[in-house]
Amino acid sequence: MQYENAKDILPESLLKEVQKYAEGKAIYIPKRTKREGWGEASGYREKLNKRNGAILHRYSSGASILEIAEEFFLSPETIKKIVYGKKVTLPEYSPSVYSAGQYSNAGLGEEWVRIYLESVGVKVPDGEKYFLSELVKMPLRLIDDDSEVTDVRDEANFRDVPLIILYEGRRFHVICRREHLSMLRKEKKNAHHAFIFARKEEYEYYLKNFGKQFQR
Repeated sequence: MQYENAKDILPESLLKEVQKYAEGKAIYIPKRTKREGWGEASGYREKLNKRNGAILHRYSSGASILEIAEEFFLSPETIKKIVYGKKVTLPEYSPSVYSAGQYSNAGLGEEWVRIYLESVGVKVPDGEKYFLSELVKMPLRLIDDDSEVTDVRDEANFRDVPLIILYEGRRFHVICRREHLSMLRKEKKNAHHAFIFARKEEYEYYLKNFGKQFQR
């Protein structure tokens, strides 16, 4: 290991403090503790790994992709990515359609949604009660929200961010940032990218009537 003179790399005030404890000694300064990876602190990553392990076990036991999708309330496309995919490297996060698409393509759309909702201070719907779609492009006319938000700030930042939608009571609602929807309608957009939470009791109805029709 190559040593360096502390006076060449430390501020004078810090050097004097170090000299109080180790003057004339050769010391090793360890690297800072490695930052925890995504989902480690919250336990989310462990939960996701266990779920994916269970999916792989069901598939190796002979269950079909569709059967597993219905059992775990995930889209067949997500199940295929988990079953056939290679080791996943978490894409770089940003509040954008591009980033959301990368996460979704890796079978990790729910992780993107969790990060995004937490960043805007919105509670993530309970994964035990709701199915989450992949990133889709849905017609805005299906969303039951007629409220108009006239003061839309940072419009440029909204154009490239997916909507987060809740399907409950056979109706679609915006979970957060209604001004985003207002801006899109003001610009006469017909459709926009979205992640959709569907209540599990309504999953079959949602999948039959909408899930296979939305563009990916």
